Amino acid sequence: MRFSLQTKFILVTFLAVFGITSVISLVTAAKTRSALYYATEKQGRILAQTVSALIINELIYEKLGLVEEGGLIDNYMRDLHQRSDIALHFVAVLDNGLRVISHSDFKEFGKTYDSSFIRDAQQIDAVQVRKIAGDGQSPASLEFVSPLSIEGKRWGLLTFSLSLEEMEQEMRAMIVQIIALSALALIFLFTLIYLLSRRFIKPIIDLSAAMGEVEVEMGEKTVPVSGNDELARLGESYNEMVRRIRRANEEMKLAHEKLLQSEKLATLGVLSSSIAHRINNPLGGLFNCVSMLRRQGDDADFRKDYLALIDEGLQSIKETVGQLLYTVGKRQGEEKKSDVAAVLASVLKFLDYRLKKQDISFRENIDAGLVAPIAPHDLEEIFLNTMLNAIQAMDGGGELEVTAGRAKQQIAIHIRDTGVGIPEDQVAHVFDLFYSTKEAGEGTGLGMWMTYELVKKYQGDISVSSRENIGTSISLMIPEGI
Repeated sequence: MRFSLQTKFILVTFLAVFGITSVISLVTAAKTRSALYYATEKQGRILAQTVSALIINELIYEKLGLVEEGGLIDNYMRDLHQRSDIALHFVAVLDNGLRVISHSDFKEFGKTYDSSFIRDAQQIDAVQVRKIAGDGQSPASLEFVSPLSIEGKRWGLLTFSLSLEEMEQEMRAMIVQIIALSALALIFLFTLIYLLSRRFIKPIIDLSAAMGEVEVEMGEKTVPVSGNDELARLGESYNEMVRRIRRANEEMKLAHEKLLQSEKLATLGVLSSSIAHRINNPLGGLFNCVSMLRRQGDDADFRKDYLALIDEGLQSIKETVGQLLYTVGKRQGEEKKSDVAAVLASVLKFLDYRLKKQDISFRENIDAGLVAPIAPHDLEEIFLNTMLNAIQAMDGGGELEVTAGRAKQQIAIHIRDTGVGIPEDQVAHVFDLFYSTKEAGEGTGLGMWMTYELVKKYQGDISVSSRENIGTSISLMIPEGI
């Protein structure tokens, strides 16, 4: 699945922010837990030192007989255990034999606490702490052991267990707050990222889409521009580029049309002798008819016959001029189908004079009813350009043959001459713009280039084969189904 640049930006940025937020939350939770644990442990150590001092005083008073033995310590243990501000599981005083001499729970009196932790703590003159993991019935806790000693004199140990349940509850509440704040922050950041992507990424996406739709024959495909930042200037630069390209295309199309018209005029110039012949013949008859009418115009039958001849001559001139205008003109909405034989016959009317004048024999072999998917005017230009080149290559006479038929769902047209041919090293340049082997005044070098462009316009192929002093063959293949 392919994602747009905007989607990628949102996903990558959001995942990065989510990752950073998660790491910060985890680090914050860990540091908060550590701080709470340290505070609880510090509270326990202070409690151990304070209570140890009080118990030592009580033991000294008992030793001196100032107070009843065990009474004050037992009461103190119970009061300490019942205090709501200190979450004690138990509190006990052990003698040097590790036997319980006072406990918050009377049932523990007289028992011996012989754990390795207590034995080790007995050898150290400092408060010792260990963490006891919780189970399903009781929460985790910290167990403290503090020596009851003064001036080298040992009376035993103070031990108690401080619950971590309150710390765990605070920690859970803190985690919930962190998650809630993180979720709100992520929602806010996602919205911010989306808005930023709309502001900074979407103009680039729009510009990319607009550039992807640019074509040679494009209209003004521009992008909306707002603001005055770099993206706005980029969009405006693109719009200006589109306008420049559009103007350049229009100028190029105009120049292209002028080139085509210039080639047509050059071709008509070459054909001028044939056109003059086709017009002069009926003109001579018209002058003759006018002269005769002046002498015998009073005879109604005579006048009727000669007026009919005049009309026939004028119609012939009109047809020649009409074909001339059709050849040099440009038509809109012309049907893209041509009767190949009919179009060839129309072109031969322009070429028949030169064929006879240069003693060129013409043969055609066109399949009956052959229709090519080409506009008649375009097919006429193809025939005119290729056949005129063939005629110009046979000043001393020769043969010109046109064959056309169907071949593998294509229309195949071949124009073959027996002219001077083209040098082998020049064959590849026949369809180049302005390439010509003709003498000055015979052509512009646009004819075969125009023919190539017309054939490609109809998704066809054109090829040339030639041998010097033997002749040239032009082959066109036009798909039937275009």
